[in-house]
Amino acid sequence: MILKKLQNAGLGEREAKVYLALLELGEANIANLVKKSKIKRSTIYDMLELLKQKGLVSQTNLKKRTLYYAESPKKIITELENRKKGVEEIMPELLSITNLLSRKPKIRYFEGKEAVKDIFEDTLEYQNSEVLTFLPYPYLDLDKDYFWKYYNPERVKKKIWMRILAPDTKTNQKAAQEMSDFLVTTKLMDNQAFSDFDVEIKIYGKTKIGIISHQENLGIIIESKKIFDGLKAIFEYLWIINKD
Repeated sequence: MILKKLQNAGLGEREAKVYLALLELGEANIANLVKKSKIKRSTIYDMLELLKQKGLVSQTNLKKRTLYYAESPKKIITELENRKKGVEEIMPELLSITNLLSRKPKIRYFEGKEAVKDIFEDTLEYQNSEVLTFLPYPYLDLDKDYFWKYYNPERVKKKIWMRILAPDTKTNQKAAQEMSDFLVTTKLMDNQAFSDFDVEIKIYGKTKIGIISHQENLGIIIESKKIFDGLKAIFEYLWIINKD
């Protein structure tokens, strides 16, 4: 039990065993310490050096013999306080690094039809929200049962609205009517404008963009407030200039 608590206080398992052995022996040479701690002689030297660096072990020479003894256990508290103080001193720098990392876009990649569904699943994590979608396809290359019997009903249950910009085709005109029952509003754009646009883009969750290439079964989720705001602004502009 005491060994475990020493480890919780910051000592390694073998450091703790050597320190406890010295506390019990009072002072000891290497031979006695190896016997008491049951740690190999070659390892003992490394552990003693680590403990000396922490101020928990000292050594003395007596008649050409080197003896080691344990310092007061109260020094463990001093060591912990010093470590805490050291961390507190560099905390502003650590936090500044964290802030820089948090501003970097986070990107996740998905491969395979089932993996692409993960992007759809991720949009369901944001209840009472809205998903903005660029949808160039006249269809979704996903399991129809998944899309119509699971994804859309689940989205409706979570009150996740969707606005879609899609090319103006007969297929999409029909799909827009069918989707209107699932908290979806669709605006159809000039088909020529989408002639070279071959991916689906979902803008959601205040910071996320899902990009899907259905033909390649590839998907990406980018988490970036800046990219989110930029794409959302483009979507809103196109939404305004296109008639219902």
